[in-house]
Amino acid sequence: MTEQGYPPRQPGHSGRQGRPRAPHAPRKTGWQVLDAFDDRADSESDLPPWAVPGGIEPLRPARRPPRAPGRGQPGVPGGVDEPNRHPAAESGGPVQRRRLAGRSRASAARRRRSKRRLETWGGAALVIVVLVAGGLWLTRSHAPKSQFVTRLQRGEFRSVPDACKVIGATQLQTLLKGTPKIVQPFTAAVHSQCTYTVDSKPTFRLLSLTVQAYPPSLTAPGSGSATANARYSFALERTGLAKPSKGTAQPPARITAIRRLGSEAFSATQTFHTGLLTDRVTVWVRYRNVLIDVSLMGEASGGFGPVTTVQLGAGALSTARSAFAAVKTEPTVG
Repeated sequence: MTEQGYPPRQPGHSGRQGRPRAPHAPRKTGWQVLDAFDDRADSESDLPPWAVPGGIEPLRPARRPPRAPGRGQPGVPGGVDEPNRHPAAESGGPVQRRRLAGRSRASAARRRRSKRRLETWGGAALVIVVLVAGGLWLTRSHAPKSQFVTRLQRGEFRSVPDACKVIGATQLQTLLKGTPKIVQPFTAAVHSQCTYTVDSKPTFRLLSLTVQAYPPSLTAPGSGSATANARYSFALERTGLAKPSKGTAQPPARITAIRRLGSEAFSATQTFHTGLLTDRVTVWVRYRNVLIDVSLMGEASGGFGPVTTVQLGAGALSTARSAFAAVKTEPTVG
């Protein structure tokens, strides 16, 4: 800011009241202190700048520095004067730049090239994404299959033969030593049972035949297939005959394995002492998911007999073979 002097004194002003003091000589440096009684007060050379018309030069708007030419843009010739390049800056108005024709064409060409590159790479990226997604979908690991089987497998049986039609009449009379009375307590597609009885002194025979096709079961150990279920039930029957539960009237059975009959087979011989002497031979056969249970019982006391476990065992085994042959004629799962 420009330093300014004191304004001129007003006429008739006596100054500060009190003790007068001697006037000082006017300063010769800087602006002069004006005195109304000084004969040199009218000198224009000693007036402050604000007292002279046009003494303070008006401020001009700041000039914007010239912009350096960008890449690919033509430079400004060196012979052009700076004031002529920016006439609007001196007048204080907005600066307007004239777009060069070459620059507009170059910008349009760059935009077209950028658009083509964007379309090309965008399409390629989209194709790659689709191919990768398709490959992942085709090669993805499917949900792990359950280790349990819930359907009948190839070679397993859907049905069993009628137990009362397995043995013919002639065979029954030879086996039971008389004309039997037939009782069929239960029969179905997958489970059939039949009982033959001869009760005429001195002969008492009781033949029981059961044929059952087991379905898949998740409670059976292993895969839970129908064959695994039949195998598990076969093992339970064998254990129950060899070691009967406490509190039952059954004595422990003598277990004998039978070869070349079905998938596996055994016979169990028991002798009951309950007032009457009763012998019983049981034959169990498993073939895939089918179990065959044959039990032949005979009385050897109280006016009945004689009968031996050998005779009973032979009759039970022949019945089991006949039932096994009938089972093999049943259709299986393809």
